[in-house]
Amino acid sequence: MIIRVVLVGIEGAVNLGFIARTCVNFGVDELYIVKPVADLDEALRYAAKASDFLARAKIVDELSEALKGSDLIAATTAKGYSVGDVVRQAVPIRDFIEMIRGKVNRLSILFGRESTGLTREELSKADVLVTIPANPDYPVLNVSQAVAIVLWELWNIRRLQASNVPPTASREDVEFILELINRISGKVLGVDDKVKRLAEIWKKVLYRSRLSVYEARLITYWLRKIDNKLEAK
Repeated sequence: MIIRVVLVGIEGAVNLGFIARTCVNFGVDELYIVKPVADLDEALRYAAKASDFLARAKIVDELSEALKGSDLIAATTAKGYSVGDVVRQAVPIRDFIEMIRGKVNRLSILFGRESTGLTREELSKADVLVTIPANPDYPVLNVSQAVAIVLWELWNIRRLQASNVPPTASREDVEFILELINRISGKVLGVDDKVKRLAEIWKKVLYRSRLSVYEARLITYWLRKIDNKLEAK
């Protein structure tokens, strides 16, 4: 499994340096930094023996640039579950690890700003939200701590994961299924806020399930049949 850490708006040079060290500790393949506020030269001092890794990090202006080529996009959030909020439907880190075990080739995982975390728009770009259970009276972790915990969990499954990961549906296949679902929902429900909410729910469900190639093909075939039937009416 190829792991890409994506830092959005990182503010502290100390945190950035420590995160680079943690990435090297746990064998992270790629580091992307979106619109950093932190002084990168200062961060290199705190990166110690990970300074070369930090120097190779890709600095980008748009989050979409940092997510290209991902099979699965996960985002971390301190606010785990909110009833009725289709965006904030996070799974605990251990559940997430079991969900992706042996099923993901290229994983991108997002971490937000120290002060405000990730915006709703940024969270909506993720396929799944992940939360780290902590004291409910003070659940917000420092970003470098959150990175360390997530990467340690990923390191453990990565060590044990077989090199021949069974083929799962490509991102393009899943996006096409979502397109069909949205088209059918629009025909059945019309232009409605429920269509948007359902689209977000289906996105979370499909990416959490990590469909096999065969499952994706069968679902696509079934949805196409439904779409054609509705079109003929």
